[in-house]
Amino acid sequence: MTMAYLRNLGRFILSLIFLHAISLSFTSASSSPAASPAAEPELICHTDNLAECYPKVFSATEEFQVVRDDQDLPPGLHVQLDVQTGRKQAKLYNPDDEENPALAGLPVDREVIVVDPELPQDDEPRIPAGAPAYEPVGMVKAPREKNEEFSVALQTIKKSSDSQQSTDTSALDAALYLLDDLSHDMYYGLQVAEDAEAVQSLLCLLLNRDDSEEEGRAFEERVDFLASSILSAAVGNNARALATIEKSWDSIAGQRCKAHAHSIKHELFHRLTPTSEPGTKQEVEESKSLRLYVAVISGLLKSPKIRAEFLDADGMQSFLRILLREGGAWESRKAKVARVVADTFLDEDFGATLGLWPKKRQVDDGRCAGSEPQSLNDECWEHHLVRISQGVGAPEWSERLLSLLRRTPISSSGQNTPPRHNEL
Repeated sequence: MTMAYLRNLGRFILSLIFLHAISLSFTSASSSPAASPAAEPELICHTDNLAECYPKVFSATEEFQVVRDDQDLPPGLHVQLDVQTGRKQAKLYNPDDEENPALAGLPVDREVIVVDPELPQDDEPRIPAGAPAYEPVGMVKAPREKNEEFSVALQTIKKSSDSQQSTDTSALDAALYLLDDLSHDMYYGLQVAEDAEAVQSLLCLLLNRDDSEEEGRAFEERVDFLASSILSAAVGNNARALATIEKSWDSIAGQRCKAHAHSIKHELFHRLTPTSEPGTKQEVEESKSLRLYVAVISGLLKSPKIRAEFLDADGMQSFLRILLREGGAWESRKAKVARVVADTFLDEDFGATLGLWPKKRQVDDGRCAGSEPQSLNDECWEHHLVRISQGVGAPEWSERLLSLLRRTPISSSGQNTPPRHNEL
């Protein structure tokens, strides 16, 4: 019995050893790397078509491949970026790649190479066939309900300048008041500008002030005041209206008003020159009239054509004469003239066209200190503005105008002296 027990015990131990060996073999086989399945890469799919999917992490090769925007780039790659199209390409980095000789000696980021854009075939923009002609100003829409009295008012205004017809004063006043209300609207301002005869009549009403008829009227009720208000409103901030007047300017400005020996243009430009004696009643009236002329001219000077004619007619000398007048009646006029000069010729932030004026810069104070006509030339503006801006109570506009004048470049037709820049 003892021998049988020992034999059974030996068989049991051998069975355990055999089972343990088999278990070790299975464990070794399951843990072998060669036997494990390959990990599936994470894909990005924007559609249901699996063929359009691509790996989230970019898989680089030895050749450049396009990198999609939402792909992750592993470190250590050679990347190219086309800054014009935004397209990115990458490949495995190879230190033996030949370096671009054009970049020798320059600080270059080796991970990004800028690809030059393709040159256009021509510089001219391609305009589709049948496209409407380009206009620099936009369309002006008509109001839903047009004023039926507008056309009648225009006819009344035009009738007033006809020497063969008489116009009832009350009818003329009513027409002027109506047009004064409507001309601030861009549509009606354009309608006024498109009627060259009406513009001519309004300019004549501005220039033909009758003291006997205006006696007892408030300044804001005078015919010349209303005519100035209509004209300045029609062209103010209304580019289409100004362009329309510019086209017909020659025919308008060349006409003569009743009782005038000169053309409308000559009268309008030359009436800016003050002629009254200081301290007189005439000086006060002249200052009021000049307010109306400057209001109209400030809008017209936005036209390149009219602005050039104004300069040719020595209009800047008339402006300087106003700035040199003394007395309380002229303070607001001088501030307005200074603003017109700055906005038209000196301050680019307010739409000025630089280089048109002045054509010469000051060279000799002696030529500007006297009363001769040459003391009003372009080169003397700085001399006069220096004098005006000095001392206690100097007007605010003088220092700003002087600073702008000194910074303004001289046109090619004038002296080549560069503008001076003063430290503040």
